[in-house]
Amino acid sequence: MKTLLSLLKVFTVMSIVLLFSKCTSDHGVPVDEPVKQTIPQSDASGYLTQVNEVIHFRPFDGQTKSVTVDPVQGLTLVHKANVSAPEADLPLSASCLYVKDDIAVIGYNVQGTEFGGAFQVIKFKEETEQVETVVSNLPVDVNDIMLKDNIVYMACSDPKTGAALYTYNLTTSEFTRAFILSKLLEGQTVASANGLVLSDSEAMLSAGNTNGGLFWVSEGTEGFSGLNYYGATSASSIAMSPDGNHLVLLVGGNEGDKASLVLTGTDGTFEKTITLSDEPVTHQNVATENMYSGKTKVRFITDNMVIATLGSQGAVVVNLTTDEVQSTPPSMLHAGNTNSFAFDDKFVYYGNGADGLYLARYDTENPSLMVYPVWVWDTQSSAPPGSVNDVASDGSKWIVVAKGLDGVHILKFVDDGCGCSF
Repeated sequence: MKTLLSLLKVFTVMSIVLLFSKCTSDHGVPVDEPVKQTIPQSDASGYLTQVNEVIHFRPFDGQTKSVTVDPVQGLTLVHKANVSAPEADLPLSASCLYVKDDIAVIGYNVQGTEFGGAFQVIKFKEETEQVETVVSNLPVDVNDIMLKDNIVYMACSDPKTGAALYTYNLTTSEFTRAFILSKLLEGQTVASANGLVLSDSEAMLSAGNTNGGLFWVSEGTEGFSGLNYYGATSASSIAMSPDGNHLVLLVGGNEGDKASLVLTGTDGTFEKTITLSDEPVTHQNVATENMYSGKTKVRFITDNMVIATLGSQGAVVVNLTTDEVQSTPPSMLHAGNTNSFAFDDKFVYYGNGADGLYLARYDTENPSLMVYPVWVWDTQSSAPPGSVNDVASDGSKWIVVAKGLDGVHILKFVDDGCGCSF
C-alpha cells in the first residue's frame, strides 16, 4: 500500500471514518464493466539461480548453530534456489506470495512511492524448480495474489481508481480490471486493496486506509458485481476458515486505533471483535529508504485459531472461542518487524524483516509453543541483504521467502544425507 500522500496526487481521499457496520443494497451493485488489455508474458529464463545449500540455523538463545532442524524426523531444510525480481521500468520488490501444491505465485510492487507491479509463476519439480511465467510492467501495485483455474487474481492499488480487483488469464494474457471497490461505497474512495480470499463464485477483499473494510464481489458471466461490505478503517489482511464458514479481518492501522480482529460469517454476518493490542498496526510495502518496514497478515491455523502479525509488536496466536491472545516475546525483534508468517505440519515460520526467518514449533494443542521461536535463519548474512517481507508454505516441504528489495528464496525440507554442500 503506497502512502496516502502519493494517492492524493491523483484523487482526494475523503476523511470519513467508518464505524464497523454492515452496508448492503437490496439490488446489489451493477456489474462493473471490465477494462481489459493484453499484456504479453516475458521471457521466463534467467531468473532462477540454483543454490542447493543446507541452511545453518542458530537457536533462538543464540548459543550454538545447527543444520538439522528436526533430528527426530531426520529432516534438513535446504536453500534450493533464488529467484530474482522481474525486469521492469522501475526496481521491484516481492510483496506477496501464494503457494499451493507444486505452484508458487509471487506478486511484486515498485519500490518506493511510485505505482507498478509484476508477478511470476514458479513450478516445483522433483529435481529442480522452474520459473514458468513472468508478467511485468503492470500499472498497479500487487498487494495480494491467488491462482485459481489458470486465472491470477490480484488485490491492487490503482493510482487512478484506488482499490481494485484485477485478474490475469494465463492462457490469453488478458489483464482485466474486474471491479473497483469504491463502487460499493456512496461517494467515498477506497485507497488500497490489501488482502484477498476466494470462494466458488465470490472474491472477498480487505481494503482501505481511512475508508475501507471488508468487500464482497460476485463473479458472473459478464464480470464481477458488488454484493456488500463492512466498514472498518485500515483493513490490512483477510483470511477464510478451513471449513469455509468464517472470515477474519485484521484492522486498526491508523493513529489512535487498536489492532483488532473482526470475525464474520462468509455470508456477512458479524460475529465479534477481538482486541489484540492498544496500539495500531501499520501495513505498508518495503520502501527503499526503510527496508525494515513491511506488511501484516492474518491466517487461520484451525477453524477456531488464527495467527496475526502486528509489525513492530511481533505476532499473536488467538483462540477465537475463548478470545485468548498469546504474543511472541519482545526479544524476537531487533531491527525488523514481524511482517508475515506461514506454517506447515512441523513449524510456524515468522518473517521478521531484517531479523530474518524465525521458526517456532507447530502445536495447536499448546499454542504457547507457536509464539516462542526455537530456530533463526539470519537472511542478512546467508544471502544478499533484504528483509523478509512475506513467507508462504505448501504445508509440507516447500517454503518460499520473499525478500524486500528483490525476489524470493526457495527452501525445501529433505531427508538427511541429501548430498547438499555446506
